[in-house]
Amino acid sequence: MTHTTTDRVHDIPVLTDEDCREVRARIMDLRDAWLKRNVYVPFYTLGAASYIDAARSAPAYHELAKKYNPILEENFSGLYDSVARKLSERLQAPVDFARHLALPGFHIYLSSKIFEKPVASIHCDSQYGFHDWSGMEADLSNPISFTLSIALPKHGGGLNTWDLTLPELAGLSQQDIGDLTRRREQSYHAYRTGYLALHSGHIMHQAAPGTDVQPEDERITLQGHGILAGGVWRLYW
Repeated sequence: MTHTTTDRVHDIPVLTDEDCREVRARIMDLRDAWLKRNVYVPFYTLGAASYIDAARSAPAYHELAKKYNPILEENFSGLYDSVARKLSERLQAPVDFARHLALPGFHIYLSSKIFEKPVASIHCDSQYGFHDWSGMEADLSNPISFTLSIALPKHGGGLNTWDLTLPELAGLSQQDIGDLTRRREQSYHAYRTGYLALHSGHIMHQAAPGTDVQPEDERITLQGHGILAGGVWRLYW
C-alpha cells in the first residue's frame, strides 16, 4: 500500500473470533493492572498511552512504559507478532516496535450511557511529537494509526473521519478548526471484531458515539501508531 495522508480507513483481518475471545479473557485476567483514565466513566487503558501520559510528563510516560511493556509482552506476544506480520504485508515494508517507547496497548470501555454522546475528541494524531526520533531517519510526515477491535458493543462501534488533514490546520485557531471541520465531509467507518482498522493519523477523526449502549456492552481495542524510521515501521502507543 502506498500510504498518504489522504487515505481514509483500511480493514485488515488479523484475529479469528476465537482469538478475540482468548485475548479478551487475558485482558480480564489482568484487570488489577488496568489504569482508570476518567473518574466519571468506566474508561481504562492497559498500557502507557502517549496522548495521555507523554502529554502530561515524558518521565512518567517512560516509567509506565517500563512497567507495562513486560506485562504486555508476556501476555500478548503472539498478538503483537500477528499485528506486525499483517501490517508488514499491507505496508510492504518491515514492521517492528519502537523499543524506546510503550508497546501498543488497550483501550477498555465498559458500559455507560454517556458513551452514546459524542464525548471523544475530534483530532489528528501527532503523538510522535512527544518522543525523540533523532538518529533514526524518521519520516514524521506520514504516520500510521491503527485500532484492532477485540470486543465491540451489541450495536457496534466505529470511527468518524473528516475530509481534513493535519497540514491544513497549521496556524488555525481552535475556533477556525471547529468551523472548518463542520464544513467538511464526515464519514463513518464501522469496526469489525478481529479486524485492524488502519489510517493515517493525520486525518481528522473521532471515536464514534455508541448506539443504545447495553449493560453488558464492552468496547475493547488494541491501539497503536507507527513511524517509518530507517526503512522500518516502528510501532508504539
